[in-house]
Amino acid sequence: MLRIYQILSTLLIPVIIFNIFIRIYRKKEDRLRFIERFGKPTVKKNNEKKILWIHAASIGEFKSSDLIIERYHKVFDILVTTTTKSSAEYIEEFYKNKIIHQYIPFDVSLWCSRFLNFWKPNLILWIESDIWPNMLNKIRVKNINCLYLNARISPTSFKKWKSTKNFYRNSLKSFNKIFAQSKDDKKRIQELTNLQIDYIGNLKLAKNKNNSSINKDQSNTIMIASTHSNEEKEIIKCIKKTIHEFNLKIYLAPRHPERIGTIKQELNKEGFNISLESKKEFEENNIVIIDSFGKLDQYFKISDLVILGGSFLKNIGGHNPIEPASYGCAIISGNYVDNWTNIYEDMVKANSCIMVNKFEDIDVKMKELLNNNFEVKKIQANAIEFSNRSFFEKEKLFKDIEKYIN
Repeated sequence: MLRIYQILSTLLIPVIIFNIFIRIYRKKEDRLRFIERFGKPTVKKNNEKKILWIHAASIGEFKSSDLIIERYHKVFDILVTTTTKSSAEYIEEFYKNKIIHQYIPFDVSLWCSRFLNFWKPNLILWIESDIWPNMLNKIRVKNINCLYLNARISPTSFKKWKSTKNFYRNSLKSFNKIFAQSKDDKKRIQELTNLQIDYIGNLKLAKNKNNSSINKDQSNTIMIASTHSNEEKEIIKCIKKTIHEFNLKIYLAPRHPERIGTIKQELNKEGFNISLESKKEFEENNIVIIDSFGKLDQYFKISDLVILGGSFLKNIGGHNPIEPASYGCAIISGNYVDNWTNIYEDMVKANSCIMVNKFEDIDVKMKELLNNNFEVKKIQANAIEFSNRSFFEKEKLFKDIEKYIN
């Protein structure tokens, strides 16, 4: 099956190239760096240090590698590849003095070989669910050590891969070790592959603890975070009356900032004046859209309540609840949290978040909390306590990184 995939990906080269130029025209691709998609470098390589290559598809996956970058950026040259323009912009703004960034080439054998022949990484850390069969095959052929971190497979993907599990298994044979994101992921991957899978916790929860104390001023500040298409519109529609009744200040942080224009139009139709955080002119408006990278933490700090997106629609899987919890936010989430099932189950047991079945239930729970400051404070305290648990055995990971890179 790999051979068929290789032939198809080669035949599709003209289509891929045409698509790149369409993306450049639409400003979704960096016109100065598009050759990286063909495995061609746009920066010089330093041959004095070993190269630790980290591949993370997008910003969320990349941010989970923080502790690795902090520990090793002075020891090794850290090469990071991602797939999105927004991730490249984020890395340029916050990490450019610590790492080298390149776009990962499209999964065509020729381009993968060109990339590997130039960079010659000593160790590869592959983060989460982004499987590139040609690249992984080249890594195996060239005998490059490679660790799969935070490996996950959703129940939906599990069903899809069942019909081609040998193809999936052969792709995963490129890894020296595989670390699952959760115990459920470990079970699913083992069932598909019969390979040895390790579990040392969720890498996304490995950051240093935030020792916030609760000093919220009951300012009726609500954050709607990490939302996807249609979530913003439906959430605001349901809580519209409550926003006006309690004079709520709403900070909205969509998962994909390129959708901000569409979101503004949708919320204007609901009768709201919308401001952008970057403009700093939002005193008179109820809803402010956070359109700058790296700002979530400062808004978690001032928010009483966070409505966490990616959880109200199927096939997204939810987002990390520990970060807002660590800042003492009471969290309302939907039930579609396949990527974080175990964490949410434990948080509900610890009374550190609230889960609802449908959009309409958000308003009900919000009103209950806004009218019961004691309950809000209790959930906030529980959230901080829960976030201070140990979720990841980082020393075990460091031991393997140092073993395989040497």
